[in-house]
Amino acid sequence: MKNTVKIYFAVLMASAMVSLSGCNSKGIPSDLKNKLDQYIGYWNTGQFDGIEEVVAEDFEMIESPDYVPRGGINSFKKLIENTRTTYPDFKLEINETVYEKDKIAFIWTVSGTHKGSGEIAPTGRTIKGKGISIVHFKDGKIQDEWLSNNNLQWLMQLGYTLVPPTADTPAE
Repeated sequence: MKNTVKIYFAVLMASAMVSLSGCNSKGIPSDLKNKLDQYIGYWNTGQFDGIEEVVAEDFEMIESPDYVPRGGINSFKKLIENTRTTYPDFKLEINETVYEKDKIAFIWTVSGTHKGSGEIAPTGRTIKGKGISIVHFKDGKIQDEWLSNNNLQWLMQLGYTLVPPTADTPAE
């Protein structure tokens, strides 16, 4: 009986070890996870320490709705600076990640209070929205981000409304 318990325990432990090692090999490699965490940190703090080690020099942000690439680290910094000026308490949280060789897809939630000047006069309203991004890595750095979110929902939270066209409004 004691031998049966020992064999059962050994099989159970071996199964657990195989299961755990399988989970680790499917996870995000620690170097890429660290780069993604630093990248998210730029959004959340507006501090760009070590950015040249995280983001490729020819980085591109490809964002909805038009998906026209904006390139370079300086363009990326300017985007974050503008966002944080408009929403000083801007916060980006990752809700879920999926990893495949050299790319990480993640669903995120952002929030912030519209207090600063930007393209739209400050409303003082708080926004909260979800989106999805895919970042591609090349040579250990983030090469690009494909980002999609619901811009209309964001504007509606700021107080904008849709006005349907009238029957006599000419089509453009």
